Amino acid sequence: MFFTKLCSNFPDTEIFNIKKSKFAFVNDLLNLMKGILFIIFLAASLFSCQRDMTEVDKLFTFQNRPDEKGLNVKSFYSDSAVVYFMLESIEMFTIRNKNENYIEYPKGIKISFLDRKRNPTSWLTADRAINDLNVRKFIAKGNVSLFNRNNDKLQTAELIWDEQNEKLFTNKFVKITQPSKGDTLYGYGFESNSAFSEFEIKKKFSGKVIENMISDFN
Repeated sequence: MFFTKLCSNFPDTEIFNIKKSKFAFVNDLLNLMKGILFIIFLAASLFSCQRDMTEVDKLFTFQNRPDEKGLNVKSFYSDSAVVYFMLESIEMFTIRNKNENYIEYPKGIKISFLDRKRNPTSWLTADRAINDLNVRKFIAKGNVSLFNRNNDKLQTAELIWDEQNEKLFTNKFVKITQPSKGDTLYGYGFESNSAFSEFEIKKKFSGKVIENMISDFN
């Protein structure tokens, strides 16, 4: 009877509200834990994504991204205060890293070799060129032409200017036209001073020259 009376002091609605309150508390706690776990998961995902993007960036980093770029370039090269040639180019790129150190001229060059009074003695033109700074050599390629004061003309596919030894050379097929002598020379391999006043063809040949040998200068 006491039990019945005691229970009558706690109506069914109050007991239900207590149970409901406990259930709501547990539910809120679960929602809070879910929120915390979601934040942790989101932070981990962002960190992982950032790390992955770093790896992707590495994959898309150009090894030969230019350190410097120049347009309508006009440069003078000197040694011991003596200017020995002038270079002109529409565009240039400088590449400097642990493996490579060079300047590229992708849209052609014109080099004027100078005497001690800075008067031009010869001129070199080409479709493209690279200045390898480590070995101090210019490699000119594509429709390479070399002229001197006598209007002698060399044509070849590739010509290298060795700065240290001050000589021009190639092992490619060459054609040399000398209007003053009315002569045209052909051969493989060539070496000359910068003025193109003294030169040697390593392997001369005469007779009928195959047409594609003459045209294969690019």
